Amino acid sequence: MLILQEVNRVKGASVAAFEKLTQQWWEEVKPMGVTPAWFFEVSHGTGPSYRVVTGVRILDWSTWEILARAMAYGELAATSERLDATRYDSESTLLEVRAVSGVGKWATGDTHAPDEPGLWVLRSFVDIASPGHAEPPEGSAIALHGCAGSLRDQTVVLSREKPGAVLDLLTDRTGRSVSGRSPSSAESSTSTWVLRAAAWSPLQ
Repeated sequence: MLILQEVNRVKGASVAAFEKLTQQWWEEVKPMGVTPAWFFEVSHGTGPSYRVVTGVRILDWSTWEILARAMAYGELAATSERLDATRYDSESTLLEVRAVSGVGKWATGDTHAPDEPGLWVLRSFVDIASPGHAEPPEGSAIALHGCAGSLRDQTVVLSREKPGAVLDLLTDRTGRSVSGRSPSSAESSTSTWVLRAAAWSPLQ
């Protein structure tokens, strides 16, 4: 399964319109086999300010091609243009899901809220020894590999962390690697963001 993730720099006066149009766009892509993955705001001070991170699940590469054509000059072009009007810019990355843990049937499209309290943390890694490799993550987490875009050939982990562990993750003091085990000497974190989920996001 693939994830199309976008980091959106939304206009301050258009936040409500951006959310409404994103929900509309999600409804329009469902017949193509594309379903919502997440809608997060990046917490201030933990990454680029005033950013919204969105994601949709894509069944396979042929579905991705259908989606790309529809967005460029097909039935999704009008809504895509209206979305563009609510943001200064956006950065897209195509990710392949490598491992999922602790989020129920999320990978099949069902929503699921983990039982334990916590915050979502998005981390990107460069692993020179084994690009894109990720063992099943511990806890509530999704491990992905960047196929195209700014995160190409990087490993990305979206994990739900207890509040007390977030500071250690931001300062790289946990000693945890992509898989939650001891990191290899070739592995280095390129970014760590703390995320707040919208009330209607599939991941809470």
